[in-house]
Amino acid sequence: MTEARGAFTPKQVQQLLAPITTARVLQAQGHSHVSQQDITAHLIRMFGFGGFDIEVLDTACLFEDQRANPTTGALLPKWDIAYRAMVRITVRNPDGITVAFYDNGSTATAQNQSRGDGHDLAYKSAISLSIKRAAIALGDQFGLSLYNKGQMDALVRGTMVGAVAPAGDVQDGIKQQVSLGNDEIEHEEPKPEPVKMPDGWLDVVKRAPSMDALTLLHSDAVAGGYATPEYMAALTARKGQIQ
Repeated sequence: MTEARGAFTPKQVQQLLAPITTARVLQAQGHSHVSQQDITAHLIRMFGFGGFDIEVLDTACLFEDQRANPTTGALLPKWDIAYRAMVRITVRNPDGITVAFYDNGSTATAQNQSRGDGHDLAYKSAISLSIKRAAIALGDQFGLSLYNKGQMDALVRGTMVGAVAPAGDVQDGIKQQVSLGNDEIEHEEPKPEPVKMPDGWLDVVKRAPSMDALTLLHSDAVAGGYATPEYMAALTARKGQIQ
């Protein structure tokens, strides 16, 4: 037996049919999107404190890959980590009766982070993106129109239930759709940090008195992440001089 559900008030439906205000829309790298904190704030505005639930149904770490020095292969204290999350938003009417629930999920990757920060960032980002994607089922007030290349005018415009039905075709006035765009921020690959060379490293290599000293210098360079081609060439040159 299907559980009976409530309905939104006409005033709530009227607000849900309104276009999103420009002050709530962010622009980043050519994409229009709404922040996760704004989605939460608008859920409170529309349904009140206690008028909705956000449940994290599932999370999983997809991978954690430790980065390595591209020259030497030595492992670095930097990680690429990805998480998947599934979220449910449940909304209720002013009488506390459930009207609907919406599920959606997303993945997120944190790149070039410390291990702890990488897990924290990827986990929270996956949940935040899932919340945003679940909320678009509530229409333009939650960013639905933005998927059409950042369209700010209402995409839904009218509904046959829950409010005064529009005259004529409920589709009248809808703009030509362009693309199912991406309303999320595209994360750029962080630029690698410059290799920090020890002070006076070249003089130290040139003064190495023996092969054992060169071996120790090589081990220190690999462990310290500064075994660059230039450093290795200097070690090879000094090795030839000692031999």
